[in-house]
Amino acid sequence: MARFIVFDVDGTLRIPGKPVELGVVEKMHELVERNIHISLVSGKDADYLFGLAEGLGIPDPLVAGENGAVIFRPQQKIELIYPVKRETRINMDFVRNYLTHEFRDGIWFPPNKAGVTAFTKPDLSVQKVYKSAQAFIEEYRLDDLYVLPHWDAVDVMPKGLDKGIFIRYLNELGYRSEEVVAVGDALNDIPMLRAAGHSITFQSSLPEVKGSADIIAESIYEAFGIIGRLIGNGKRKTASK
Repeated sequence: MARFIVFDVDGTLRIPGKPVELGVVEKMHELVERNIHISLVSGKDADYLFGLAEGLGIPDPLVAGENGAVIFRPQQKIELIYPVKRETRINMDFVRNYLTHEFRDGIWFPPNKAGVTAFTKPDLSVQKVYKSAQAFIEEYRLDDLYVLPHWDAVDVMPKGLDKGIFIRYLNELGYRSEEVVAVGDALNDIPMLRAAGHSITFQSSLPEVKGSADIIAESIYEAFGIIGRLIGNGKRKTASK
């Protein structure tokens, strides 16, 4: 029986660039009322995800930013940043400097703790930056790095640091894989979809993503219905007097 749900954010819980719909928030609250643990895992930074989780009404949020490389749980004073080798950091800086020179004012970089994220401004295509970064990595044989495109940014990450890390972290906390449901829609979700005991993606997802999931849903609302069946008859919280 499932008791821990891991959600991607953009493209899963919300349309990229839009707020989370009220109906999705209500479904999240229903999971909380059934004593189900919920985490957000995204390419966004962990601080941002923590604020979003609190806004969604998730109690004691456990989130993972930068594609799982930074795990954040402030109430327990836990921030786990997975280590990156010195040579790999040098290679990431090499790519970052290249992108800065190539695209100048068309991109900007947040202060990441593990990988490198290049956010694109409205007049610059994410795909253009992605293809350029990928070609640069291949040309200079930076085999310890991989590149991920998002709707608004491109990530350059060390190989071995991905969203699958978070599922393994939950295993270390005592949650068996078969108790974990992962929900995601994008290429960076594939490692967590494969690592979780149950995985859900969408008809709109890329073929590679659909091939990595157990269940394909039409929408996030259908996904919530599937989650409800995977949870079974979990007890609801009793009202405090």
